[in-house]
Amino acid sequence: MLMSVPTHTKALDLAYIALMAALIALCAWISVPLGPVPFTMQTFGIFAALGLLGGRRGTLAFLIYLLLGIVGLPVFSGFSAGAGVLFGALTLCVFPYVLPDLGKIFLALVLVSRVKKHLAL
Repeated sequence: MLMSVPTHTKALDLAYIALMAALIALCAWISVPLGPVPFTMQTFGIFAALGLLGGRRGTLAFLIYLLLGIVGLPVFSGFSAGAGVLFGALTLCVFPYVLPDLGKIFLALVLVSRVKKHLAL
């Protein structure tokens, strides 16, 4: 009897998420200083993570990238790090990536609860 080996495991998901978080960090270091907010390849890294991994895993990769920067690893533009960076000019560039996903999650939860109520009747 042959046993099938799952091709999609949690360890593989974690590896992909970690690689994409590293890609976002590498892309953030490539920058062109234009005013108070530098133009970086970070946007490419984020959209690559979302495109290759999907919404849930791509968002997790981005959140891990943010957490790495908050705890002190120099992953933000200009090799900067720390929570103080997030409350500067970078805030205007970083948080708009997360807000639409949070809105989608909230909308999905509301719709699921309404469908469950409707099906229970």
